Amino acid sequence: MTSTTEEDFRHRCEVSYVLAIRATNRNQAMQYLSLVRIKRKGNADKLINDCKTQWDKGNRGEKGDWRV
Repeated sequence: MTSTTEEDFRHRCEVSYVLAIRATNRNQAMQYLSLVRIKRKGNADKLINDCKTQWDKGNRGEKGDWRV
């Protein structure tokens, strides 16, 4: 893993969490992201975009998996 800040690490962990949920229950993952959008408003965009990008690259939320 490259050098990351604590916030980058936290963000990647949250993306992995959402992707792991998505791998088994799409509706539950979408519900989580909807709640994040309500709570964080525009600050949810990075999480949502990174989840989509990582999913499209084949990431399914396994620990330490981050695709570039």
